[in-house]
Amino acid sequence: MLLKSIIFSVCTIFGSTISPLQTRDTNAVKPEIVVIKDLNANTKSYIYFSLATGKEIPAADAKTKNWDIAFSKTTIATNGGNSGPGDGGAQVIEKPFDLITEAPKDGFKTDGDAGFAIPGGSGNSWYKYDMGVHAILPIPGRTILVKTANGNFAKLEVISYYKGAPEDVPTEESSYYTFRYAIAGDDGKF
Repeated sequence: MLLKSIIFSVCTIFGSTISPLQTRDTNAVKPEIVVIKDLNANTKSYIYFSLATGKEIPAADAKTKNWDIAFSKTTIATNGGNSGPGDGGAQVIEKPFDLITEAPKDGFKTDGDAGFAIPGGSGNSWYKYDMGVHAILPIPGRTILVKTANGNFAKLEVISYYKGAPEDVPTEESSYYTFRYAIAGDDGKF
């Protein structure tokens, strides 16, 4: 009891907002940012991808919860609704990846009859088609928020749509996604 009184006194003197019974979590781990380079979405109908493992998932697992997002050219599907048996969904927001610190609780759409949760078409989602250079370019400041097949949350930013993520586009080799993502912790924070 004497120790609690001393801690409380020290906290009061120095204006700390931590009560004597609270502790500060100095070991809090910030979710890791994973970078995927040149995911080839050009050769098959869909490339299935698990955000949890950071790996491609075989097409044979398309009807399972083993994948979270799938890529086909500029289309990105989520494992939910009409696209898969998972609890997945997504939303695209106009906020830079680095400024998103917490997953929203609502606003997620699923793939369905009205279209994909991540809309297609120039300017509607993560990319624009630049007529000047005839290239698909990610829109700066747009982030895809993903609800995974298992109900977790992730944020994702497409960096490039071209093989090797070249600064000068277009190149002959398109549909090669380079992107970064982070999965929120149990507290929903990134």
